[in-house]
Amino acid sequence: MRPGDGAYASGQLTQITPKHYTQQQTCGSTGWWGEETLDVEAVHAMAPGANIRYYAAASCFDDDFLDALARVVDDNKASLVTNSWSDLEIAETPAGIAAYEQLFLQGAVQGIGFMFSSGDDGDEAAGGLGLQVAYPASDPYATAVGGTSDAIRGNGSLTQTGWGTHKWALSADGTSWTGDAFLYGAGGGLSGTFARPDYQKGVVPSSYGTTRAVPDVGLDADPTTGMLVGQTQRFGHRNLYDEYRIGGTSLASPLFAGMTAVTQQRAGGRLGLLNPLIYAKRATAFRDVNGNPIGDAGNVRADFANGVDASAGILYSVRTFDQDSSLRTGPGWDNVTGVGSPSPAWLTAGGTR
Repeated sequence: MRPGDGAYASGQLTQITPKHYTQQQTCGSTGWWGEETLDVEAVHAMAPGANIRYYAAASCFDDDFLDALARVVDDNKASLVTNSWSDLEIAETPAGIAAYEQLFLQGAVQGIGFMFSSGDDGDEAAGGLGLQVAYPASDPYATAVGGTSDAIRGNGSLTQTGWGTHKWALSADGTSWTGDAFLYGAGGGLSGTFARPDYQKGVVPSSYGTTRAVPDVGLDADPTTGMLVGQTQRFGHRNLYDEYRIGGTSLASPLFAGMTAVTQQRAGGRLGLLNPLIYAKRATAFRDVNGNPIGDAGNVRADFANGVDASAGILYSVRTFDQDSSLRTGPGWDNVTGVGSPSPAWLTAGGTR
């Protein structure tokens, strides 16, 4: 394919990987190809002309993540960094947070903006540790990207609601639906570590407390309304190209990074920490995601039981919209979509050359 038809131009994608991966039993680093495919294709879809650099960590432990991010900062070739990983904020140590913030602050000085997925488990209460937010998404020097469910009306207009899903499964005899259990949804809530940053003051309602609030923005994260990605995979003894739908805030963060790459290009220079600009432009460059205007309570899905073909049968389920644990969309800032979803005006929010 020619550049511009969806293919990469020569040299447009660079992969920086460690010599050795560690902690394989815990991290499964060799299985990260799906996340890399998602991140790279999502960024490329939004910014086809961008040069993309993929930095792989040696494991899913903080020391190796920090090493990978330090290399990003040291190389100083990437100006927007999207990350589709996180941990519960309560699991972080003061020393670990200090190490991350050193990188975020150095990056901000160099004009580098860091984005992190807000998580896919809503308020995290199902894990038994109470209401939680994800880190590094909750860091004041990072942009937390939450999630929406997107729909296109018959007239071509876009409508959005918060990403939060309850699942109902069709019974084996096909006569009833069972379940109504929370399945997944955008992470959000209040930090238990960080004070409310100045850029959120006067924007996040006092009803949400007084600490750092998550997320900052929201983009499409619902697998039902998400993105089709393609890659060569191993099926039995054969390598075959396959396409599949995918979502999560792991999709929302690179989508926002790709869109912001265009914003940066039009601004004619690096934007650095994005949050002050996001909150300053919330009324003009973002769509407020308020309730469920999609007009559909949920979507019926038909999935292969074995994930490959129909030989093992088909499973039917209903996946609802805008039911994200205890989190709710509403007017203004909310704990599912932040200030909302970027509109075309975000592309010129940084000014133009």
